[in-house]
Parts: sequence; structure tokens; C-alpha cells
Amino acid sequence: MKKILNDPLLHFFAIGCLLFLVFEYFGSAGEDEDLTIRVSSGDIKALEASFSRTWQRQPSREELDGLIDEKVRDEIAYREAVALGLDRDDAYIRRRLRMKMELLVEDITTAVPPTDEELKAYLEENRQAFRQEMRLAFNHVYLNPDQHGTTLDTDIQRLLEELDRKGEQADPRMYGDAIMLPRIYSLSSANVIDRQYGAGFSKELAGMETGRWQGPVRSSYGLHLVLVRQKEEAYAPELKEVRAAVERELMSARRQEVRKQTYDTLLDKYSIVVSRDNGVRD
Repeated sequence: MKKILNDPLLHFFAIGCLLFLVFEYFGSAGEDEDLTIRVSSGDIKALEASFSRTWQRQPSREELDGLIDEKVRDEIAYREAVALGLDRDDAYIRRRLRMKMELLVEDITTAVPPTDEELKAYLEENRQAFRQEMRLAFNHVYLNPDQHGTTLDTDIQRLLEELDRKGEQADPRMYGDAIMLPRIYSLSSANVIDRQYGAGFSKELAGMETGRWQGPVRSSYGLHLVLVRQKEEAYAPELKEVRAAVERELMSARRQEVRKQTYDTLLDKYSIVVSRDNGVRD
């Protein structure tokens, strides 16, 4: 008897019977429950399209039958899980449903694109956010103070005179000390320059005249002799220059506002009770 009770097949059979009873008890269909699973032509086209996007070809007949079988299995598992109440009190399912609801609200929001008047008004209200920074194009020669010691000032003066004689024809890669950063910069924003060289570096460059070697300018690495080739002053752009960015930000603001309004409206339907250790707040 003990051997029989320890038989894995008996355990498997018992578990199967238990599951059958659970499904019968919780998931038995009512008389009016629709037990038909319909796979429409639209469903099949969607399966074919999904397969094609993944594999870059149409599915074979056998592959399509397999996809249909899998969809039927998904539907059966979903219905039975809901019948058993497995969807209740599940944090993951709650988050997914919230996400789908918010996406539904956002889809409604983005259905109608903003007009030019709305975009212009948003740009005017948020001018600072879309303001274009000063941009600078420059060459530089790096000098590491630790490598020059007491001759630093003399080396700077000698190098500056040589660079000044050659002007824009001087190749900065042939002078100075080694540094990992580029020696020649195309037009770059002040923010990008300061991220690489330290706060205030771009401001020093902005105060220089173009076309002449000057310096030294101090950075977080050391000293630099600089030739500013081109400057573009900061300015407030017209809509045509930043239309895509303005539309993106306006739609984002719309989605946030509609989401907030939706929850504020739905919140009025509910009575919220929060229980705490020190009492209850309604």
C-alpha cells in the first residue's frame, strides 16, 4: 500500500482530478454562456501580418494553422483564467490594464493633429524652452601645465606667435600636448562645449573675435590656445524651424492634461477610504 501511495502516476492522476473538479466548480458554463470561439478573417490577416513582420515572408499553410491553434489556446486559457478569478488582485494585470486605459485616452487625444495656430500659440508661451543656444566652430591647441613647468608662459607665447603667423591654415593636430578630445570642432552648442570642457568655457570663446588665435583659455583639463572660426548667436526660432519639436511637446502636454482630467472625472465616482494605523481618512 505504501508503495502504491508513493507512485508518481497516482500523484499525477490525483492532481488531474483535483484540477478537473476545480474547473468544474468555478469555471462551469452557465446556460447562457457563449462557448464558441470565433476566429474571423480579420484575425487571420492580423496573424499573417504579424508573422510577415517578424520573418519577412508569408506563413505556410501549416504555419498559419499553428498560429490559429495558438490563438484558440490563448482564448481558452484566458476565458478559463477569468472564470477562476485569476485576474483579480493581480498587480501585474492591474498595471497592464491601467496602461491600456491610458493609451486608449492618449489615442483619442492624438487623433486630431494640432493646427498651425495652436502650434504658434504653444511656441509663444514656451519661447525659452525652444530658444536656440549660441553655437561655435573652433580649433584649439591643448597645453598641459604639468608637462611644461616653469617654461609654461614662454611656451604659450612662442606657440601663440607661430599659430598666429599661420592663422586658419595652422593644423591644430600638429601642435601642443596630447588630449583625447577633437582639435577641430564644427558648429556646436554652448551646452555641448561646456559639457566637454567645463562650465564657462563656451562663454570665454564667445567673447573672442573670429579668425585669430587667442588665449590661453582654461578648461577642466588645462590651457587651450583657440581660434574661433564661426559664431551663431542665440535666437528665438520661428515655427518652421522647430515645428516637429513644438508638435511633439504640445501633444505630450495634451496627453498629460487629458489623462489628468480623465482621472479627476472618474475620481468623483468613487468614495476613497484610506485606513492607517492612527485612524481612517475618508
